[in-house]
Amino acid sequence: MSEAYIISHESLLGWVNSLAKTYDVFGPVEKRRGQVVFEQIKSADNMDLEYCSTMLGPRQFIYPSRQVLFEIDRKTGKHEAVLPEQTKKRLIFGIHPCDMHAISVLDRTFLGDFKDTYYRKLRKETVTVVLNCNQACDSGFCASMSTGPFLQLKDDFDIVLTAKFDNYLAESNSNKGERIIKKISGLKKATKKDFIEKKEIEAAAKQSFTKQLDTTGLPELLMRNPEHPVYKQTADARCLGCTNCTMVCPTCYCYNIEDKTPYNLKSTTRSRYWDSCQELNFAKVHEGNFRSSRQARLRQFVTHKLATWVEQYGCFGCVGCGRCMTWCPTKIDLTEIAKEIQQDVKIRKAK
Repeated sequence: MSEAYIISHESLLGWVNSLAKTYDVFGPVEKRRGQVVFEQIKSADNMDLEYCSTMLGPRQFIYPSRQVLFEIDRKTGKHEAVLPEQTKKRLIFGIHPCDMHAISVLDRTFLGDFKDTYYRKLRKETVTVVLNCNQACDSGFCASMSTGPFLQLKDDFDIVLTAKFDNYLAESNSNKGERIIKKISGLKKATKKDFIEKKEIEAAAKQSFTKQLDTTGLPELLMRNPEHPVYKQTADARCLGCTNCTMVCPTCYCYNIEDKTPYNLKSTTRSRYWDSCQELNFAKVHEGNFRSSRQARLRQFVTHKLATWVEQYGCFGCVGCGRCMTWCPTKIDLTEIAKEIQQDVKIRKAK
């Protein structure tokens, strides 16, 4: 059972600074042109706890964009797995609910029937501190996906924070989280009034959303309309095949394998790196490419996030963070694609 406390802003910053002595702490920091990125915290004063979104989510610290898997001694044939080496455990601070849900989705992929050793090690050694959102992002629709603005998960995170009017409500959700919270100075036990205020803040945050998507029956509807003209129209007119949508998506898990051998031919290093279903050669196999058109690749992205993921993992592959449309050069919006199909189906049924 979780414990809840009230923390002042000053105590929170001092807590983060003290954690940096025993953890590699990563959190949201504002950089040039107002962009916020997750990076290692040198001082808690540098954090932006009112940030809206980041280009890359915190998944990069658990599932890196490039990772060495193992090395082979070509003379002996012996190979050895190269697991991430850390002098300190890591703590990710200020994860928004949508990104925490995204990590839980990746858990289903990498910690399901097949356990990915590399992912499991980093996930196990990472403390997750979630920060609820008091305001909707411009392109976010997490409320429609039940992934925000406040955290809906019951497990798989350590601490969740809610910014109140002049302090923070901190709730631990694991023994690890409870031990860490107990290190904060000036802790006060949360009261019923604090939770009433939390509900009020959550209700106000939900009212701030301008983007919505009705997900009722959506997976089945999309799979019944694979040839809807919106895919071709959007792909031909706007899709550049740049792969931005998948590179910034916090739930995309596809990777490719790369082997490198130096000129001395003594060893080979195998690595993996993020791959994209929007890349032309992604679906290239012997004697052909089963997804050679941009139309097919765009449809793959939309249907995987909003339909087939449900059959695979029992949840949507989209957490409503809005990154794919924010970082798309032509502002392709998968919610508008889904809505157009929904609307056309309604019109056909009405006839």
